Amino acid sequence: MAGMVRHASEVYTLTLFKEFNKEFIKGISATSTLIGEHDTTTIYRVTSLMGDRSNQVIFDNSMKLITCDCLKFERFGMLCCHSLRILLINYVQRIPDAYIKNRWTKIAKSKVWDKFGKVSLAEKVGRNIPWRHEITRKFYNLVLRAEENEDAIKIIEESHKRDSLAIDALNSTKNVDVLTDASS
Repeated sequence: MAGMVRHASEVYTLTLFKEFNKEFIKGISATSTLIGEHDTTTIYRVTSLMGDRSNQVIFDNSMKLITCDCLKFERFGMLCCHSLRILLINYVQRIPDAYIKNRWTKIAKSKVWDKFGKVSLAEKVGRNIPWRHEITRKFYNLVLRAEENEDAIKIIEESHKRDSLAIDALNSTKNVDVLTDASS
């Protein structure tokens, strides 16, 4: 098992590890071309196996900093296949710490469950924690399915805006009802 894949299996939750592994496999099958170099920074063009897409990746080997113009890390908090390709060809064995978002780690998950275990039963029921966990998982999986399709991303973003406005309207109506009842 490659060092980076092993490292991912050690730090990421199972769900994110599966997504990481898909990206890693795509990165292995891609090709990369060196475009330019300056000091410790190199610029690459990474092309998918089918040759239908290419992305520019900038890698600073001394700082282990990497950016890709697909912006997957900036949008979703996970390195893209293009960046993983460049890390792989530069013999990087571990995912640089800057690219491991705490929210996707096993440690973060255990902290949530530790916190969950320290509240009373009444608080657990009152907080709807099982529902929150389930709905978060559903939305996370929806985002993962949509992340490589610009139209799907737009649908999710538009839905988020629409749903946020609807929930704000419901909450403001609820607050007005509470104030009205209190003044009666």
